[in-house]
Amino acid sequence: MRRRALIRLAFITSGVVALAGLGLMFALYSLNHHQVLLAHEMMDDAARLQIGESSLGDVLVYAHKYHAEVSGSWHEDRCTQTDCLVSAGVHQNDFGERHPKLGSLATHISRRYWDFATLMWVKDGKLDAIEQWFWFTTPNAKAAVITDTSQPSSKLCRNPFFRLHHTFVAYEAPKHFSVWVDSSAISDKEILRLNINCAGSIRGCRDAADMAPIAWTKYESDRSAITSDSWLKAAQDGNCR
Repeated sequence: MRRRALIRLAFITSGVVALAGLGLMFALYSLNHHQVLLAHEMMDDAARLQIGESSLGDVLVYAHKYHAEVSGSWHEDRCTQTDCLVSAGVHQNDFGERHPKLGSLATHISRRYWDFATLMWVKDGKLDAIEQWFWFTTPNAKAAVITDTSQPSSKLCRNPFFRLHHTFVAYEAPKHFSVWVDSSAISDKEILRLNINCAGSIRGCRDAADMAPIAWTKYESDRSAITSDSWLKAAQDGNCR
């Protein structure tokens, strides 16, 4: 009888542990799914804002919706009409941030971490630039993509990819894949689109090509062009200052 009772207790204990494990996995999946949807919403709302036209008030509405940090370009400064920086992250004020120990446990169990953030600069009362930061990390790999939409700057003149188009640039930086699109180039805005869904999949995000597929396709095509002897003939020298 005692042996039978011990066997029954072992089965019950195993069942409780299995149910607890399934419950934890479902909770992690639900949380991750919610964060993926939130990142999509953040990306869509940011895309509706217009460089040079959207006001500080429009940007602050975005900041309030996503619990963003608001400051001057230097974080110790305050946000003003002439200088304001808004930093919004998909993990800001979420479950993991409010409960850091549980958030750390979730990362340890899933063996992956990802984040998505938008940064917006306001100068002279108007939106001046928008960046998107998207990174995905596992014990064996790390990939990151940073996109930027703004007016062209002089440093782009040194970039051979910029000389091909002037309206967009996609290239591999030392620690991330970088994408820039001219704020006035409406037809190129789709290049800024990121594949957030890979962060919610079982496979995860393998590399920058997985995270920014449209921009990566453009990059591969341009890379072939600039490695050929004839690329300088197609490149233009204008729009540099």
